[in-house]
Amino acid sequence: MIIARAPFRISFFGGGTDFPGHYRRHGGAVLATTIDKHAYLSLHALSPFFQYRFRASYAKTELVQNPREFEHPLIRESLLMLRVREGLELTHVSDLPGRTGLGTSSAFTVALLHALHERRGDRVGPEDLAREAIEVGGERVGDSGGHQDQYAAAYGGMMRIDFGPRDAVRVRPLALRAARLAALEGRLLLFYLGREESAETILAEQTRRSRRNAGALERMHRMVDQAERILHSGDLDDFGRLLHESWTLKKTLSSGISNAPIDDAYAAARKAGALGGKLLGAGGRGFLLVFADPSRHAAIRRRLAALREVRFRFSREGSRIVFRSGEP
Repeated sequence: MIIARAPFRISFFGGGTDFPGHYRRHGGAVLATTIDKHAYLSLHALSPFFQYRFRASYAKTELVQNPREFEHPLIRESLLMLRVREGLELTHVSDLPGRTGLGTSSAFTVALLHALHERRGDRVGPEDLAREAIEVGGERVGDSGGHQDQYAAAYGGMMRIDFGPRDAVRVRPLALRAARLAALEGRLLLFYLGREESAETILAEQTRRSRRNAGALERMHRMVDQAERILHSGDLDDFGRLLHESWTLKKTLSSGISNAPIDDAYAAARKAGALGGKLLGAGGRGFLLVFADPSRHAAIRRRLAALREVRFRFSREGSRIVFRSGEP
């Protein structure tokens, strides 16, 4: 048996500039971090005594003879891309619900690919896993959206990801002192909005409007530079204020990015002392990230008592194999 895990991520700045329709013309950049919440994928050889050759357990269970028969598109296309022929049992478990704006689908794909490569004895690095996950999700499945999630899940840590022409991608870890990271982490709160659904419609609209949104996206690109400077040597409160500015701008990219309940929750957090924040997700679903001085956290929690808070820590690890037995 093999078990791989890949982390979920929080994207602070630059989301939207990582869409290929934009960065191939203008370049893009994202500032993000992974957190201590993960997708886990286990693989186990399936005995030939079963009537089926492949079994996959996630939110449902599928029993098939050929990978082409899988309904789950990421499982199907990952197995087909790597030309898996031997019978396998796959199981997915997760620390948080999927389709909630934390890069869960990409973490799923990266962990699955990592486990499949490990089973074959392949030597793969984070760049290989990220690019293969993009091929599976973007090219083979046809999902809309950007490419930051695949890189975040594969590499892990607090990072800046730059996207350029000809699909050139550079991942640069931010060399911040432990005390600085702890100070940033200590100012963040995360609240679950309670809905799980695909943001594909919203992402597709952003893709269609990439030319119209070019000015806003270039401003969001520059915010990555500002945020990085703040993290290295500025006042951390300015990071929160910049988050507010970025979220205000992000809502102009697509009509469905936010909605009235999210806007109300965000306004309530601001009235309770939050300097900034953003939605992690789109279309009225996902997580609300709030930035505030720790002295204001109790008041914010009271204002947002109807939402479920998720406690988290930053993580430095990307995708990794956490278990391998000596048996098939």
